[in-house]
Amino acid sequence: MALKGSYPTLLLSFVLLGAWLALASGQSQSWNNDRFLRRHWDNPKTQATTNTTYCELQTSARGLAKKNNIFIHARIAVINNVCTTGGRPSIGNQRQSIRRFRLTVCKLNADRSTYTETPLTRRIVVFCRNKLSVRLVRIVRFRPSV
Repeated sequence: MALKGSYPTLLLSFVLLGAWLALASGQSQSWNNDRFLRRHWDNPKTQATTNTTYCELQTSARGLAKKNNIFIHARIAVINNVCTTGGRPSIGNQRQSIRRFRLTVCKLNADRSTYTETPLTRRIVVFCRNKLSVRLVRIVRFRPSV
């Protein structure tokens, strides 16, 4: 039995709308994670050339205008795992990593033309959406228990 009138068109419209919404929601989450990774992920750590420091190379190559930047040197899966089993719940959708990560902190000096590069090993706190890291909230100093 075939549908008559505008029902097939209406049904097709709902199916297409549902498919579009599913695709759009997945793309936005992936886009947010991609943006997070573009700002903060560098694994393995890029070797700087002789005339350019690591921080200058990273910020200019990525088009980052912030005066302070943090780069994480770990596999993407390990970073995103903080949003599931590799992290502890924090405030809201934030999660703190269980493991410590190798990081490079880049701070723009007062002369506004050079950076100070500081290598660290710290836990990270990320904002998660749909089990993906979308924003680096802060780094956490390791405090051994007393």
